[in-house]
Amino acid sequence: MRMNLQEKDICLSADQEVSIQIGIAETDAEKEKIFRLRYEIYIEELKRKPNLANHRSKQLVDEIDHWAILLYAKVGTEYIGTMRVNIGLIDDFPSDLANVLLMNRFRDFCKSSGHPLVAFSSKLMVSQQYRNSAALHLLSAKGYELYCNHHVQFNFGGCNFYLLRLYEQIGCRRFGRNFEDPGYGLLHPFILLVDDLDHLKAVRSPFLRKARKRHELNSSATDWFLKEFPETVRITNSQLVTEKELWTIVSNHFKDLGSPENNIPLLQGLSEAEASIFLYRCGVIVQCHSGDRIITRELISEELNILLSGKLLISHNPLQKKSLVIPGKHFGAIGLSEPITQGVDVEAVTPAVIVVIARQYFRKFSVAYPDIAKVILQNLQMQNL
Repeated sequence: MRMNLQEKDICLSADQEVSIQIGIAETDAEKEKIFRLRYEIYIEELKRKPNLANHRSKQLVDEIDHWAILLYAKVGTEYIGTMRVNIGLIDDFPSDLANVLLMNRFRDFCKSSGHPLVAFSSKLMVSQQYRNSAALHLLSAKGYELYCNHHVQFNFGGCNFYLLRLYEQIGCRRFGRNFEDPGYGLLHPFILLVDDLDHLKAVRSPFLRKARKRHELNSSATDWFLKEFPETVRITNSQLVTEKELWTIVSNHFKDLGSPENNIPLLQGLSEAEASIFLYRCGVIVQCHSGDRIITRELISEELNILLSGKLLISHNPLQKKSLVIPGKHFGAIGLSEPITQGVDVEAVTPAVIVVIARQYFRKFSVAYPDIAKVILQNLQMQNL
């Protein structure tokens, strides 16, 4: 689930790619293999704590699986990846899910457009040893094919902050407000406008080739969405912002205090150019709202979080005094080198803006810019002594 989807980052040879088979689970046995793979990745590896996990059978199943299209990726007889796609009327989806994804605001447009079906894609994951393969790309591409075949205009989803860059790379847009999913932590909703050829082209989406071959592209859904959710264009999309623009955005949070590299301890010892390229290649800016529990104790960190503005409250445990995070400082467990368990809860007590550095992107950055990565790791080590 944590691989970069751009073609230059897919490392398999043509022969290896052919060995990955994508299919739709039809039998109970195939579905059980998918449910067990979910358990292995989400529960055993990523230490998620969903309420509906069956620990006796080691399967992860929930209420919408019975009418979902369950995709799998396999090599030989080994299931290495999966993705769930639910396609239906808005009223078919559970009300709590429809509420957090703001589906009700789409109902009238979908009815009047003549294409009332929407999609919800979830449980997209790949086994650890295949995360540098084409498996995730092939699964998501099959999902896009399903949206097209069912005349879906909107595909909904949600993800943890450290995965936002990945979903923006394939063409998804952030919208709405963060929401907490018990056992998974704080998620941000996103949406894929299936017919938005201009946006897919702008972010160099892997879906672009399929989109260009379609004969029924309809821009009305995109026009309606941007009018209905005008705030979306103000979100800093990691694939559309330039390095200079991103640096300016970060600098504006410290405009009365000096440059970011002098106010963010993580960046100390780096030049402006070095600090800028690091944030641009690895980071994503996220808006949080008052009351958001940004970090949940005992979940796994795959990232490093830095506060740019606002107030965050750290709770170590009920018996210890709570502490505030100062803008510029990182907070929570540092998951840049390896996944690590969070030992605190962190909540936004005011609206806040943070930068999230995902482990998968820092790993690639460390190969391309080893000297900058070395300074960053040294700063983290010094600050945690």
